[in-house]
Amino acid sequence: MSTDQKSESSHLEVVDQQVRRPDTGTLEIHDPASQHGRSTWQALRANPIVVLFCLYGNIGALMYGFDNLVLSLALSMTAFEQTFGTLTNGSYVIPAYWQSLWNALSQVATMLGSTAAGPIQDRFGRRAAFLVAACLSAAGIAVVYTASTPGAFLAGKIVNGLSLGLALTTGQTYISEITSLEVRGIALSGYTFCMNLGYLIAASVALPRMAMSSDAAYKVLFASGWVWPGVILLFLPFIPESPYFLVMKGQREKAGRMLSRLGNPASESPLILADIVRTHEEEQQRNEAAKEANFLECFKGVNWRRTRIILYCNALSQIIGSSFMTNGPYFLVQAGMSSAKTGMMTEIGIAFGIASSLITGYVMTVCGRRALVMFGIGLSTTLFTVMGIAGCFPHSSPALWVVGIFLELSWWVYGPAIGPAMAIAGEVSSVRLRAKSLAIGFTFNYFFSTVWNVAMPYLYNSDEADLGGLIGWIFAGMGAVTLLILFFELPETKGRSFEELDEMFAAGVPTRQFRRYQCEVGLGYARKVVHDGED
Repeated sequence: MSTDQKSESSHLEVVDQQVRRPDTGTLEIHDPASQHGRSTWQALRANPIVVLFCLYGNIGALMYGFDNLVLSLALSMTAFEQTFGTLTNGSYVIPAYWQSLWNALSQVATMLGSTAAGPIQDRFGRRAAFLVAACLSAAGIAVVYTASTPGAFLAGKIVNGLSLGLALTTGQTYISEITSLEVRGIALSGYTFCMNLGYLIAASVALPRMAMSSDAAYKVLFASGWVWPGVILLFLPFIPESPYFLVMKGQREKAGRMLSRLGNPASESPLILADIVRTHEEEQQRNEAAKEANFLECFKGVNWRRTRIILYCNALSQIIGSSFMTNGPYFLVQAGMSSAKTGMMTEIGIAFGIASSLITGYVMTVCGRRALVMFGIGLSTTLFTVMGIAGCFPHSSPALWVVGIFLELSWWVYGPAIGPAMAIAGEVSSVRLRAKSLAIGFTFNYFFSTVWNVAMPYLYNSDEADLGGLIGWIFAGMGAVTLLILFFELPETKGRSFEELDEMFAAGVPTRQFRRYQCEVGLGYARKVVHDGED
């Protein structure tokens, strides 16, 4: 036994489901589902500091939301068009192919960043991944800020895209590993709130500058993005490493200290650590043939079912028209709406999204995840159907208002459709493969997003297909198909510990029985204290 292992065993001995504390001479038997007895709000009151760490973990979503809307807003600025566009028929126009390249290659870079996030996290830790993301973001924004040609601007978007993928994937992994069972769902769904907050901040910075003719109009907008890597670097020294990562690296004593820094009571930390150790060891036993976790394992056996669910969850943002919504300002201007009215509609839509995310966070603690996701996709399908009908009357002013209103109402769908879905994605993967599983999910997300970001300018630009509101029919059709798939594939994970989910997937529990299934690991607190020397 190594010196480190001896040191660790002097503090904590884990035997089956038991935690022995030599300092007190007690043996505690801990049920892995022991947190079932508390509500979400009781858990938050017991450990409020974890909220701050979750907000830090979600900064990637805030960065992504800000960056996604910034480009659409800049495209609507006269100064930006004069710098990067070409003079056509007396006015400056940015060619559709440059718009597609900026959007698409940025998403490809985000996809690559997500793919790289898994190995980086597993090798160097979650904190190191945040550090790399911040440095890449700062560098990418510097290139974007100083760019004066479309090619240079594209280079900056690519570098910044790498940072977004890394920050997003790392954030969801980190949050799923530092939160207790009751808090995990609402913390992971904070992804949608922070993304919408990023949209709102971008709109608030850009809209007062829309009429400015100098390049300061868009340069200030891009420079504002430096805030996010600055926040990551400023608070990184105070962020504890993930206890799950430390256990996987054999650093159990340090993992125990991190649990205490995360705000867990001193009496609870050894018990939580015991659960982490046991879950990790059981997964290792089930995968003992593999020396090290690899991406291929995510597509084998029971892990393939888990990966499919993660892929579905990550596809939903495009199913509900995320790329369409973030390109909304430019789309509405192209459709004939004034810049002032477009700005007003955009801010109202984003406000809907933020309110929806907050309401969803509460409702999810009562109703669970599956029902909310199904409701969100159903609502999205309905809204886009109405938009498609209005799009059949392209030269009607009332029809244009209907298209604009229903496009902005689509922001309301973001909360119920995406928030619970991200919670499910963060919960269904095995502990051992979590970083890689989430990396696969986000990679697929950005691949799908890339496809749509390439397609969108060609669908709505006046010199291309110019579909207008008819685009709604495309998203309505995708939504209907998705509802059918999710009915058979999306499980309910509310109130389930990682060990319970391991058992349920291993047992092949049917999707619609997840809510009612009784796990062998037990329910509720099952603590027993046995003093040494007693029977």
